[in-house]
Amino acid sequence: MRPLALAFLLLGVSTALADWEPEDDFVVPPLFRLDGPAIGGAAPAPSAPAHLTASRIAAVGDGALAIDADTGALLLTRADGGLVARLDIGRDAGLLAYDASAGRAYVADRAGDRLVVASVGDGHLAQIAQWRTPAEPYAVALSPDRSEVLVATIADRLLIGYDARTGAERRRLALASEPRGLAVAPDGTHALVAYLATDFADRLDLVGPAPPVHVPLPASSHRHARGAFAATFLGDRITAISFQLEAPAPEPGREDAAGHYGGSFAPPITHHLAFLGARGAQVGAEIEIHEPRALAWDGARDALYAAGLGSESVVRIARASQTDPEATSIAFGRGERCGADGLAIAGARVLVWCAFTRSVISIDKGKATRGAPLVPSTLDADRHAGLVAFHTADREISQFGGVACGNCHVDGRADGMSWRIEGQDLQTPMLAGRLVGTAPFKWDGTAKDLPTSLRQTIARLGGNGVGKAQLRGLVAYLEGLPPVRVPTRSPGAITRGKALFESAALGCDTCHDGDALTDRAVHRFGRTPATARAGSLIDTPSLIGLAASAPYFHDGSAATLEALLRERASVHGMAELARTLRDDEIADLVAFLETR
Repeated sequence: MRPLALAFLLLGVSTALADWEPEDDFVVPPLFRLDGPAIGGAAPAPSAPAHLTASRIAAVGDGALAIDADTGALLLTRADGGLVARLDIGRDAGLLAYDASAGRAYVADRAGDRLVVASVGDGHLAQIAQWRTPAEPYAVALSPDRSEVLVATIADRLLIGYDARTGAERRRLALASEPRGLAVAPDGTHALVAYLATDFADRLDLVGPAPPVHVPLPASSHRHARGAFAATFLGDRITAISFQLEAPAPEPGREDAAGHYGGSFAPPITHHLAFLGARGAQVGAEIEIHEPRALAWDGARDALYAAGLGSESVVRIARASQTDPEATSIAFGRGERCGADGLAIAGARVLVWCAFTRSVISIDKGKATRGAPLVPSTLDADRHAGLVAFHTADREISQFGGVACGNCHVDGRADGMSWRIEGQDLQTPMLAGRLVGTAPFKWDGTAKDLPTSLRQTIARLGGNGVGKAQLRGLVAYLEGLPPVRVPTRSPGAITRGKALFESAALGCDTCHDGDALTDRAVHRFGRTPATARAGSLIDTPSLIGLAASAPYFHDGSAATLEALLRERASVHGMAELARTLRDDEIADLVAFLETR
């Protein structure tokens, strides 16, 4: 059988299992296909403490400690998943690290730019300290000896090390755009950071001055790694990272005429694990987990667990650090969609944090037991239904049920890809904070409102279409997404950049005006200065969240804002300047634009 036919067969089996509702929990062989020989060794890997990996849930005695992003509540539970104690951190909270020996949790207040230190005792939670952080702390992990807390910040793109007792800053390292996964090596020599919108992870030296090393994820010239939310070490030698592979354009000679995303009949997005060796060896594995968000390593049993927002199951990979890994899938059974985005090992049990139900699932000997919701959602019924629909891959949304909205718009943002659609390359637009008061939509401005735009997207994905209630929920959820956080920039540079932006010489605010920074109109742009006035009609995008929405222009041809301002892209005619901007003026303009 040809590889492509085999891939379709496996995808069909996976989809059938996803559509079937079992009478009870079950264990089946999932899709788990290595792209090459496993890189594991003959000797079992030593166990790696859970506090080395940033997570949304940790085992505490017989129960769990979880940080809920919806409410921002830190929650302590019993073994049955019932609530013991609650400590409010802040809405849209980031991840946590738990020091079991000291009874301390370190939790990222993503919106409040602080790290909260909480005492975790028998039946109680209490805040004992808070430390200011750069903008938008998210992932948190501890050093092996638990003396240092490492925090990865999203907006300011920094890894900060704090003394675990005093909060004094120990280190500050630059990161790439959109950091999410964070894990520390068991020997403490380095940390690994995974990203939403890059083809690589970063290996950061924690003992010397060596610069970051970009570690490529298994990809290819036409398939790009994106959405790497989780990373964990399998002992000292191997790191696992969950991610998705995107094919935004077809291989040469394979483009179809249907106008689907990616320009091909095949599913444009698949889900994977990367196994990275200490000396650069790597292998990828396609896996039956949709929108993978969480990994947990059980060193005592040499088992790796993976879970995702779009799958109602956990995949268990036995002998994951060896040369003969084997996977099984443990389904959650009947019940409300879980939205798994956290995993923890509790002895022989596996704990799952469910973002949609704000509850804990306990898996013991292959059987999943659901706990009750711990806190009410802050979302109304429509917005909560939209949250679930946003992370749903079924035949109503996409062909084969293979793609969800959340695949391209990771975390409500963008994947940094330009997709082949109806013969054009069109970049994924930012959603968060950009949808209210910015119609029309689509790059050509043909969608008069958000429901129309969503119907067009679903048609391009090959979906059968959603009902009125589901569409209403998606609209409510998307319009409620808050703007992304902006990076910290020099106030003086922002002021000077704003003056340039609004100056008659540039006239940027002629089109990018108002609260949403758009005139809600279409304009012509050409691929060369000479054709600018006779080019395609392009909708004026909002500039909200610009720092997190690279690349730029409708075709993604400007990799950076500096490239855009220097007209180093395939789009021209945005402005007619009497002179070339100086380097310092471009730097000021970039500072202003990045803080919109």
